[in-house]
Amino acid sequence: MRIAISLGALMLICALMASASNPSQDTTQQQQNAASSSAATLSGCLKGSKDQYYLVEQNGKRHSLMANNQDLGSYVNHQVTVTGKASAARVPSSDAEGNRKGFFSVDTVNDQGACKK
Repeated sequence: MRIAISLGALMLICALMASASNPSQDTTQQQQNAASSSAATLSGCLKGSKDQYYLVEQNGKRHSLMANNQDLGSYVNHQVTVTGKASAARVPSSDAEGNRKGFFSVDTVNDQGACKK
């Protein structure tokens, strides 16, 4: 009888320890997923001039770019892939046709050559 009670208590302790370790792993995984989901990649033709650059995707969607200590001037009229995240620092506006324009904070730029006309 004592062995059965001891064995039951041991199993209960193991089960509690296992369930206690899973929430922290889940929380860590959720934090990693949130961090990776906030990063995004955009591809398109880089346009604009000093401090007013934007990327036009193949579907025509336009994103105003905010470079983080980078000069994007050398990439103007080039097909690029930028990595970064949508910025909450500015509120998106609408263009003349009423299309929403997003703002994108650029971390890295990958040049893929001249834009196709």
